[in-house]
Amino acid sequence: MSNDHSRSQSRILSLYKEVRRLRVKTLRAPGQHSRAVEVAVSEAARKFKARSSAYRIKRPDGRIENWVRDLSCRLIAIRHLPASQTPGAISDILQAIKAHTGDLDGTDNDTDVDPSDVETFSDRSARRFPLEGNVMGKIQLAKEFKTAPG
Repeated sequence: MSNDHSRSQSRILSLYKEVRRLRVKTLRAPGQHSRAVEVAVSEAARKFKARSSAYRIKRPDGRIENWVRDLSCRLIAIRHLPASQTPGAISDILQAIKAHTGDLDGTDNDTDVDPSDVETFSDRSARRFPLEGNVMGKIQLAKEFKTAPG
């Protein structure tokens, strides 16, 4: 009887420790998401500073740029940002890039960025990007199997 009691007490203690660990982990989660967005902003700003093309989410024909697709997939799959929040996050990232790089006109004036100028895309598109990447990976794998000797 006392052996069962001590085992139960030990189990209760380990469960309390697990609950405490999970609480600490959940309290860190919002900060981790904001840091993930900051990392994505700085990485995208660094890449786009070197390029001289216009900052845009969509091409004139309506197709979404590849960097937007890539960033969406990274935010969704790696950083676990919900797909419904991805378009807004990328618009914020684009706005931050424009603010930090002077909007390509050679000036470093941070007040030139108008929030209404930032374009966006649907969360349906954001949910579709990882699925398209998965399908394209399978197609590439099938092509490699087809061309492999044997």
